Amino acid sequence: MKTLFTLSLIIFTGLSFNTFAQTPYTQPIYNYDSIVDIEYGVANNYAGNVDTLLMDIYKPIGNSNCLRPIMILAHGGAWVVESKENNSIQNMARELAKRGWVVANINYRLGTNKASNYTSNALCNGLGIEPCVYVADSAEVERANYRAMQDAKGAIRFMKSRNLIDSTDINNVFMAGESAGAFISISAGFTNSIIKKPASCYAIGNATTPDPVLLSLACSDPVNDLSRPDLGDIEGTLNLGGYDASLKGVGSFFGGVFNLDLLDGLSNPPSLYLFCQGSDVVVNYNYGPLFERLSSECFSFLGCTNIGDYPNAYGGEGIRNYFDLLGTDTNTYYTDIIYNYQPNNDCQAEGHAIDNPQLRLQNMVDFFSEKITDSGNDPSTNNCSPLAINSLLNDNNIIVKNPFKDKIEIQIKDQVLSFKYALTDIFGKTINQGELKTRNTTINTSKLARGIYLLNITDKNFKQTFKLVKN
Repeated sequence: MKTLFTLSLIIFTGLSFNTFAQTPYTQPIYNYDSIVDIEYGVANNYAGNVDTLLMDIYKPIGNSNCLRPIMILAHGGAWVVESKENNSIQNMARELAKRGWVVANINYRLGTNKASNYTSNALCNGLGIEPCVYVADSAEVERANYRAMQDAKGAIRFMKSRNLIDSTDINNVFMAGESAGAFISISAGFTNSIIKKPASCYAIGNATTPDPVLLSLACSDPVNDLSRPDLGDIEGTLNLGGYDASLKGVGSFFGGVFNLDLLDGLSNPPSLYLFCQGSDVVVNYNYGPLFERLSSECFSFLGCTNIGDYPNAYGGEGIRNYFDLLGTDTNTYYTDIIYNYQPNNDCQAEGHAIDNPQLRLQNMVDFFSEKITDSGNDPSTNNCSPLAINSLLNDNNIIVKNPFKDKIEIQIKDQVLSFKYALTDIFGKTINQGELKTRNTTINTSKLARGIYLLNITDKNFKQTFKLVKN
């Protein structure tokens, strides 16, 4: 729900931090690199067509930490527009990588069935009101959020599965987002039971036929199945069978929840950072229908089509009030709330945006860093530089010399059974593979570039992965 009208557009650039907490993962002391368009799954979108889901991964350079925290980032855009290329989210990813985080900036399934009646208005469109936000009914919004949550859970599992490649800590995984991305992040972190699946995400009646004008938009799928089947399990279908999708913490920038019950029923809930403003006319920072204030306070006098049929939601202030009512431990959440609500006088107040990106990001990472260090993660001792790696990697049956230069030497101490090996680069591309037919095997690596590689050794009942470094 990021750039829905131009009056609230904000670009997150030029970050310059003058002071930093003296705790790990809070100071921008590294350069960074990124790998773009990594596929983490495919899934059917709202119209029944297949979407390929991509992410960009950002990593610190010159960091020898073997247990870097992971941050998953989700862009805003009302579940219908924007992408991982969003400027604000990209800059947040860069700043986190500079602080020693590994960041996955994700695309997720977008799209909703559109309203059946819509009148185009050049003046309204000229002000930047996004026609794509006109939905058939409130169920479309809840279903879009549920699909995106399933994708986010798949992305979390995908990033955990890459822990050897990325040198990450699977016990310190966080997720944050802006607007719709914040709704998705909270849903991913707190939806721990099928009981929390919204009724609208089971099979329901077909959507109404979209207005032809809305159907012609780029945000509408040209081949549109109006049926609305059951959306399946809360975990979705992506990257199952290995790691779970649990989160250590969630960051919400002007997001919220549709139902406060979502926040209940967890024995070890994620820590929650909340930023919001009272002047937000898209997501009411307390409680109300999404877009209601935008329609009633900002654009109704222009004759714009009312942005209706959106569900009620609790913003950051509404969530804080709920936590206060429950007596929730204040160590589990942190609120950055600006109380600047003024009815009928906030349409240009940039309420649906981050007022001070530098400060808010710093507050979030300071809060999360405490949770990371409390878990025992200390980057000063998580050293995986080549000099710190043992010369022998040993799983009690297989020994591999590490680091290596022109050859990889593998020794099997016990009886050789039916072991196979596969050597891959950090992108998962297979470089060499074969069978281990004797107790001692040598793999020629003279043509390989220096860097990190993974050696997978398997048989029918066994799998061992060695992270190797070529000097």
